[in-house]
Amino acid sequence: MIKTIKMDCDEAIDYVRNNVKEYDDLELSYNRVFTPGEVIGIHTEEPSGAPACKLMVQVSSDIGTTVDVDLQEIKDDLVEVKHTPQGSDNTIIIIIEKCDTEI
Repeated sequence: MIKTIKMDCDEAIDYVRNNVKEYDDLELSYNRVFTPGEVIGIHTEEPSGAPACKLMVQVSSDIGTTVDVDLQEIKDDLVEVKHTPQGSDNTIIIIIEKCDTEI
């Protein structure tokens, strides 16, 4: 089952922080970058206690590259997040409607 939700970028980051676990499949679309793969690490708190959302993703490719993505840093460019929990047939697609970050 596929469920589509519209959120702003901060709500999407909160969704990832609270729902995405290691070994889940995740596809991130931001700026002109598409990063599909398996989450192999997630860091949701800075040493100072401030919230964070840093992911290490094993990219789905023949090369098997891993990338680190800090969602707080790219949130203004975030377009879509597709999340499929490990072992599940349910997929959540988050469409980013807006981000009210001050420049």
